[in-house]
Amino acid sequence: MPELNMHGLSLFISDIRNCKCKEAEIMRINKELANIRSKFKKPNVLNGYNKKKYICKLIFIFLLGYDFDCGHEEAVNLLTSPKFSHKFIGYMFISVVMNEKSNLMKLVLKSIQNDLDSFNSEHQNLALKYAANMANNEMAEVLGERVLRLLFSGDIADQVKQSAVLCLLRLYKLKHDIIPDDDYPDRIVSFLSDQDLGVVTAAVSLIEALAIDGKLDKDKCLHLTIHRLNRILKYPSLDLQDYNFYFVPAPWLSVKLLKLLKCLPPPVEHLVVKAYLTESIEIIFNKALEPPKTKKIEHRNCKNAVLFEAISYIYHVNADSSLQIRACNALDLSLKQNEANLRYLVLETMKMFADSAPCKERIKHQIKIVKDSLRNESDTCIRQKAADLLYTLCDRNNVNEIVEYFFDYLENSEMTVREEIVLKIAILSENYSYRS
Repeated sequence: MPELNMHGLSLFISDIRNCKCKEAEIMRINKELANIRSKFKKPNVLNGYNKKKYICKLIFIFLLGYDFDCGHEEAVNLLTSPKFSHKFIGYMFISVVMNEKSNLMKLVLKSIQNDLDSFNSEHQNLALKYAANMANNEMAEVLGERVLRLLFSGDIADQVKQSAVLCLLRLYKLKHDIIPDDDYPDRIVSFLSDQDLGVVTAAVSLIEALAIDGKLDKDKCLHLTIHRLNRILKYPSLDLQDYNFYFVPAPWLSVKLLKLLKCLPPPVEHLVVKAYLTESIEIIFNKALEPPKTKKIEHRNCKNAVLFEAISYIYHVNADSSLQIRACNALDLSLKQNEANLRYLVLETMKMFADSAPCKERIKHQIKIVKDSLRNESDTCIRQKAADLLYTLCDRNNVNEIVEYFFDYLENSEMTVREEIVLKIAILSENYSYRS
């Protein structure tokens, strides 16, 4: 991003902020718009700096909620400039101010095509980022083939490759047939082995969309996804070693890979691949048990993000009972943490696993802590989750205990939770013929 050190723009923003009332703000904006119109009537007098300055002022005015009828052509003309700073301001204006119904969109589309066909990576990146955020059906039709050609053109910068993948994802969502059903899906899957974090992270989103639509070889995708996840977790010093975030290796990518696995069939027949996946999940659980390497909240949040995505995958594929029990053990430890958001997630996840017989018996070991959450938590949402979990854990062996606890809790409960508790008592009493 170029430096936007524009003294006139800073003064204008300062004037607007210092306005004492709405009327004063409107007067100052109208004065500035009149000045900009007069300047744009003499285009030969304006240099590049002033063009950028006035376009930026118009963007600021638009963000304040005011409309105007000038500057659009001048902004589009900036797209044709060979200077990156000019193009940057032009793309920023058309992204923020212009809409797809503008009469100038054909010129915009032509400029995007020219930038994509250029050999300037900065210009290509600007065009791709604009299309990735603002593309419509017409753009998908016109740009799809160009973006594919650029993505697989060979020696392109990683940043351009990442933007091209994200742009292709946007275009694919608008028009599915822009990615032919020949070898392109497999070539996209191969990006899972890329050494750039941004490229892999972007590619996972596109691959997930293709997997949902059944447009790729799921066995190959499963193999590459699991092996990449295993390398990140098992050999963090060798794979993406520069992308440790607070001592957690590539946490966002790990989460996305686990999420992608939910869109793929579990590796039932592929024993070696299944072993890699099981090992990866075991590593996640083992790291969750390790003492924190720093007291920073970012470290804890990243570890929990990867842990809960792994637990979610185990539930989604109805994994082996041993993994389910390990997931419950990890949830037990998290339930004792001081962070309210974490306890909410734990209670919600425990309720899902309580549908499984072995997990239900394991979760019952924490029934006292769940009761304490219902009674002592200050957050109403957590108390509701605790009540839901107690209700789910109820069976013929503990129905008396739980219903009596619900009755006892009703005496001091607030109305937001009381109605749900009364309903739960009624259902449990009917289902198990409870007698107080």
